[in-house]
Amino acid sequence: MAADLQKWRRSLPIFPARGKLLKEIKARPSCVVVGETGSGKTTQIPQYLLESGVGTSGVVAVTQPRRVAAVSVAKRVAEERGCQLGSEVGYAVRFDECYSSETRLKYMTDGMLLREAMSDPTLSRYSTVILDEAHERTVHTDLLFGVVKAAQGKRRGDLRVVVMSATLAAEEFSLYFNQAKVLYVQGRQFPVEVLYAAEPQQDYLHSAVVSILQLHCSMGPGDILVFLTGREEIESVQGVLRECQSMFPSNWQGIHVQPLYAALPSHHQQQVFKPAPQGCRKVILSTNIAETSVTIPGVRCVVDPGLVKARGYSPVVGLDILSVQPISQAQARQRAGRAGREAPGSCYRLYTEHTFSQLRENSEPEILRCTLTSVVLELLAMGMSDLLTFDFMTAPSEEGLVSALEQLCLLGAVEGREGKEGVRLTALGGKMATFPLEPGLSRAILQSSERGCSEEVVCVAALLSVDSVFLTPPSLRDKMAAAHPQVPLPSWRSPDSTGRVPCLHSCLWEEGLVQGKLHPSAKPASCIGCSTTVGRAEQ
Repeated sequence: MAADLQKWRRSLPIFPARGKLLKEIKARPSCVVVGETGSGKTTQIPQYLLESGVGTSGVVAVTQPRRVAAVSVAKRVAEERGCQLGSEVGYAVRFDECYSSETRLKYMTDGMLLREAMSDPTLSRYSTVILDEAHERTVHTDLLFGVVKAAQGKRRGDLRVVVMSATLAAEEFSLYFNQAKVLYVQGRQFPVEVLYAAEPQQDYLHSAVVSILQLHCSMGPGDILVFLTGREEIESVQGVLRECQSMFPSNWQGIHVQPLYAALPSHHQQQVFKPAPQGCRKVILSTNIAETSVTIPGVRCVVDPGLVKARGYSPVVGLDILSVQPISQAQARQRAGRAGREAPGSCYRLYTEHTFSQLRENSEPEILRCTLTSVVLELLAMGMSDLLTFDFMTAPSEEGLVSALEQLCLLGAVEGREGKEGVRLTALGGKMATFPLEPGLSRAILQSSERGCSEEVVCVAALLSVDSVFLTPPSLRDKMAAAHPQVPLPSWRSPDSTGRVPCLHSCLWEEGLVQGKLHPSAKPASCIGCSTTVGRAEQ
């Protein structure tokens, strides 16, 4: 087994560049590595650094935007190194961690490293920080750029930074890290034929199902990867495919559907990497996780509706929410590339070529479209009181920062807006910063302990922190609309969400509902975070 893993490591596209990469990375404080998904950069570069002795002077941290990637990659690397997970190789994500004093290589979400920076701004326990999937430009990733750069300056060359991206737009990263050298890693990429819809599709889910069935009946060997926006769409399409498959002639090849999304339990996520059962074709229904975070073997065809759920500020509820938006051209190219990792493939875009030409070249950084209240609170918790001088890679508007300060002032989290000392956190603000929540929700939870209603408020905060815990299939939604034509379907995050708390309480200890399904995050096994939050609020 160990010999097979080492043979696999040597077969990766990145292996021939091992010597050059190590030489360049060790010769300078910062560098940018550009490599296509599947090249091996996420699993191999950290190991190359360990093998060259970098890990002896401090832990090598590798940040990921998504917890699924942090956990799954850590498990894979531990397997390759023949060690128990949590010893030499470990991970840390919210509500789950597996590392020890022996850990030299630590995979973690970017939010977890930011949390550490609140108590240790120089990141003193780390010798190297690798910022992976930097092209995604999440809020936490952008904050980490500034935090790591500041720590690098304070430690005077004692902290090495490696920025890794799956897209070619590396110049901005290079400029930000003082003209850091850009290193390119060749990936495996076979030709991919891209086909567009002849006209705009009114119902992209219906078009996706039709495309899957047509491809299944006409294409040769290989699996199909379909990009959808979230769990509800994935389960809807999965149900339709099951119904269609029941009508297949007995001598037809079957369809083995595998969902993939962030909230799916880890052991279910790992199923997408396994071959389909004999006599079946695997169809993976995935969110944008499969764009760059993971590489799924066997995919020969991609179906792309051209949409994604992205975070943005909603003035209606005063919180950041996820909404369906068009992808960028860069994302479209990444999706198409999934079909060409092992052999020539094809990508069916369920939108017109004209629509593609109108898409953004690259996705807008999340920090430009989200409320900055949490950003400002985290920066103040790290001791950065002069927000206007913080070294953002892409600076948000001054108006947005001022608005965030005003909100925090109303919440009692900051004081001293005038004078030489600048803005600083209050004791209450310091407590709020320890919660991985919107500041308004943190404030409500802290206040609830004085009113004796912590459990209820924590439930409300939980409901407002997710897109939806109850998933209504389209068929039931149609029945609801027909039965109550004058009553609009409620938004899960609307102000009346408190009315759903009794419903949540009655369902928490049940396996499911009659008219819908309970999200796994609402089941007892996953309530550790809620119980911990109640305890902290009552302290």
